[in-house]
Amino acid sequence: MGSSQEKSPRVLLLDLPQTDYESSIRIQRAILQQRLRSSGEDVVILLEHPPTITLGVRADESDLLLSPDELTARGIDVCRSDRGGQATYHGPGQLVCYPLLDLRRHGLSVRDYVTRLEETILCIVSSFGVTGFRVKGKPGVWTPTGRKIASIGVRVQRRVTSHGFSLNVNVPLEPASFMVSCGDPNTRLANLRELAQRDVEMAAVRAAAASCLARVLGVRLHPVSLNTILGLDWEAV
Repeated sequence: MGSSQEKSPRVLLLDLPQTDYESSIRIQRAILQQRLRSSGEDVVILLEHPPTITLGVRADESDLLLSPDELTARGIDVCRSDRGGQATYHGPGQLVCYPLLDLRRHGLSVRDYVTRLEETILCIVSSFGVTGFRVKGKPGVWTPTGRKIASIGVRVQRRVTSHGFSLNVNVPLEPASFMVSCGDPNTRLANLRELAQRDVEMAAVRAAAASCLARVLGVRLHPVSLNTILGLDWEAV
């Protein structure tokens, strides 16, 4: 008789190195098309981005406090995104998780799904001794200092998800001052390593993210390569 873990739905885990935002979008779209055709499996992507400000569907150019040229001069890309939400900063030292899941398979509404993402983040930070909090009406996770440690921005197309959440581990926070974070000029960000008051390696956070997501969603994660999922060379994506 198989264990309950063996009976859990399988989700592929794609653990990528630092990846520019546009490449990550192309990867997500390729996987999303497979899911919409019901010809592929659910996938969770873990990665980091180079310095990038993404503008969600509710973002406005006024959310940028420096011009695109000034941001480029500072080595920060600006990318439009079809995810929900407003402006979010990404950079090395921040873990980004993109689940591409068929919500019907998991019996979840969109609201339930966002709640599960928040539960996953709370689980991750708790494993490093940090307490996180929800704020009603504001997707994401906050800390006892009132600063935000994780952002959530998702898109759901025909009940299949894309985009996801970002968790600050040890990301330089100065670039976040060049924009209005999440549409709120009073939002201040926090890092997990600072709050844990000890060294926190990204590899450990990636492992905690995979473990927490599997537990919260009730799935088993199966590590695979990009070639296995897409049948493409990295350079071709």
